Amino acid sequence: MAKNLILMLVLISPVSAGIYKWTDSEGHVHFGDHPVNSETATELNITIDNNSGVTNSSGHKKDREYLLKQIEKDKEEKAEKRSKKLAEANKRRRKCDAYQASYQSHIQSNRSYYMSPDGERTYLSDKERSARKKKLSKGVSKYCR
Repeated sequence: MAKNLILMLVLISPVSAGIYKWTDSEGHVHFGDHPVNSETATELNITIDNNSGVTNSSGHKKDREYLLKQIEKDKEEKAEKRSKKLAEANKRRRKCDAYQASYQSHIQSNRSYYMSPDGERTYLSDKERSARKKKLSKGVSKYCR
């Protein structure tokens, strides 16, 4: 009878093995039941609740609803970030295309000009032409990576 009582106490009592967390020399975080280096490892204090693990058949309804709202919120934030990133990439691509077209046009033309306010062509000097080429080249470098 005493053996059965001891066996039941051993089986019923919660098992608590230490869980350790440490970071290796490459910066990767590891977890384990025994530390590789006891100086850098920290033991995590984990408490086990009998109601742990919220599933469709267990847990509280409020907890499930909260988690679902958080997941939905995270999805929406990620989708918004993705759409912003895509819009920025499209804007960058349009600027790249415009700079490349202007640069090619500038290089292929013998003489560059701009229209003055009174409607006459004003041709660029060699110095102005060189400065414009440099500006367009910087624009291509900036937006076309």
